[in-house]
Amino acid sequence: MLYQYISLNNYFNVTNSTNFANDLTKLEIHENHKMISFDIKDLYVNIPTDETLNIIKSKLLKNNNIQITHQMLSLLKVIISQNYLMFQQKICQPLQGISMGSPISSLIAEIFLQHYEDANIKQLLDMKSIALYVRYVDDILVIYDTTKINLHTINTYINKIHSNIKLNPTYEEHNSIAFLDLTITRRQTKLEIDIYRKPTTTFTTINFLSNHPIEQKMAAFRFHTTRMHSLPLNPNKKQIEWEIIQSVAKNNNFPQHLLLKLNRQILHKANKKLTRMIKKSGLYLPSTAQRSEKLQICSKTQI
Repeated sequence: MLYQYISLNNYFNVTNSTNFANDLTKLEIHENHKMISFDIKDLYVNIPTDETLNIIKSKLLKNNNIQITHQMLSLLKVIISQNYLMFQQKICQPLQGISMGSPISSLIAEIFLQHYEDANIKQLLDMKSIALYVRYVDDILVIYDTTKINLHTINTYINKIHSNIKLNPTYEEHNSIAFLDLTITRRQTKLEIDIYRKPTTTFTTINFLSNHPIEQKMAAFRFHTTRMHSLPLNPNKKQIEWEIIQSVAKNNNFPQHLLLKLNRQILHKANKKLTRMIKKSGLYLPSTAQRSEKLQICSKTQI
């Protein structure tokens, strides 16, 4: 309900890894650029509630009258106050922070973070000290110019934005860094994308021989195959990912012919979407035979 009365800029937000990956491949960089990521430590429990309510009040007053603002703030205060936890057999209430399980907590945290980003990050972008600053919930990626700013300055500046917000940095290694489910690698003038898997990630899915609905058994492979075709991977990386998907399928008794069928369906759907986009834009549209030939090639065991 708060969404109806308050507007957020979302200047620095990543909506999903696919759109973000496609945007990254269009970003021009040079040899002096480097990457660093930050993880916000214990975000929800460190949100200052009174301060955030004042931020929300100022935003509400921009687009609403005093009565609506007062009503919304009264409701929010009640919701925020319902924050309890059990400690040593006693029910406690934290002095600050928002509830981990509340549906509205993510929005409250987002309002708080965007307020300070709008006030502090824009000037770094205007100064060209950093080429990119993006955030997904509590994960931040920064691409900066080493000739204009250094790591110590970035760490000091970003940790002074607010005393409650502490960030844990992760530095790039061998020109690469992990962000969301992506591995981002710096080349001389561009960024290259690959799929990132944590070292603890297992290759276990719902076994095909188990007593589950077929759609549940196919869900993981549908996701992985769709991601493989959606991300801007080079042919070699796409082939490696396809081999990994096939290996996962084999380890979990998923039939090869079903995996190939699923791959064809996803490619066909992507082809239809591309056709609609090309028609809408008025660009050159390949013939049906050419598109069918391409689809047949891509639907074979090798991508």
